[in-house]
Order: sequence, then structure tokens, then C-alpha cells
Amino acid sequence: ESNHLTDLYRKEETISVAGNGCIHSPRFPSSYPRNLLLTWRLHSPESTRIQLAFDNQFGLEEPENDICRYDFVEVEDVSETSTVIRGRWCGHKEVPPRITSRTNHIKITFKSDDYFVAKPGFKICYSLVDDFQHAASETNWESVTSSVSGVSYPSPSVTDPTLTAEALDQTIAAFDTVEDLLKHFNPDSWQEDLENLYTDSGHHYRGRSYHDRKSK
Repeated sequence: ESNHLTDLYRKEETISVAGNGCIHSPRFPSSYPRNLLLTWRLHSPESTRIQLAFDNQFGLEEPENDICRYDFVEVEDVSETSTVIRGRWCGHKEVPPRITSRTNHIKITFKSDDYFVAKPGFKICYSLVDDFQHAASETNWESVTSSVSGVSYPSPSVTDPTLTAEALDQTIAAFDTVEDLLKHFNPDSWQEDLENLYTDSGHHYRGRSYHDRKSK
């Protein structure tokens, strides 16, 4: 006896990421077939990350009440102990953001149901990131770099142990690049403190992770 799950065409592919490559929905950029459940598992070497960039031609079946119930593409970070969904996308309104994995294993799932199909589908290009500190994280870092674009501030010296949210924003904006900002984080706690920058845990942020930025 068949049902909507057993009728799906299923395929899983494992890809060793050593450079650049792309995956895409079948027949891209034309209409994709119905009843698909396709999975790609991307693995990169230890101490590396994987960056994903969606092609600007993106379109799947529209969501229902803003929920991707039917056709969707989903990205998950996979570790030995957990799996974290980074996002699930459908429809035509927006191209999904660039994503940098948090581990060296990422899973991409594409599902289409037995009803409507759409085009062009999706195409995702992947690349290897050698140094995690230089991996411009898709959402968090874009929010920083876009907010400071075209803004110039004097070189700061961060010495106050407690910063208000407004003062922290001005401090971050004073750095020209993400790499420049990371140079002033404590190497022993930069990951924890980086997360604190984007966690709304109160009115103040205790910036113990910063080194003083001296004027030359």
C-alpha cells in the first residue's frame, strides 16, 4: 500500500568538499518534478567550514500561512551530538541568505509534494572556508557590515569594562572590516563573546573579550 511518503523518489548523495561546486534541483532552471525527497550531505576537512550561496534564480511552491509545508529546501548543521536547522525556504519572494556552516558537515534537503510544482527551483554553490575567523557569517556579520557601510569613526580604544548597547554599536562600527574586529577579541574566549554580541541579554554588554585598540 502506497502513501504520500512511500511514493516519493528518494536519493541521498555525499559530497566531499575540497573546493567549489554546486548542487541544484532537477531540471533547474525549469520546473522540477513532483514527489521528490533529495538529500545532499556535504563534508569538509577538519578545522574547516562550508559556505553556501543561493543562486538569484530561486522559486519553489508558495508557503501556506508563511510556513513551508509542501515544497522546500532546508539546510542543517550536523555534528556528532546534534543537528541544527539553519533555515527552510520556499516561495519566490526572497533569495535565501548566504550561510557559513558551524561545523564541517552540512545537510541540504529538497522536498516536493505531489501537487503544484514551480520554477526555476534552486541552485546552491558551496565553497571551502579554511579559517573560521575569516568566515563572514551570513546573518550576524551581514548585519554588522551593512550597518557600518560608509560610516567613519575615529580609531577607538575600548577600555570601559561595561558598554551600553549604543556604545557597543559605535565601537563595532569603528572597525573597517570583520577581520579587523576579530583581531581585538580575546583568543581564548572570542567565540563566546562573539555570540554575546548578538544575544539580547540585557541593557549592557560586558566586553571582556576586547583588547585595547591603540593609536599608532
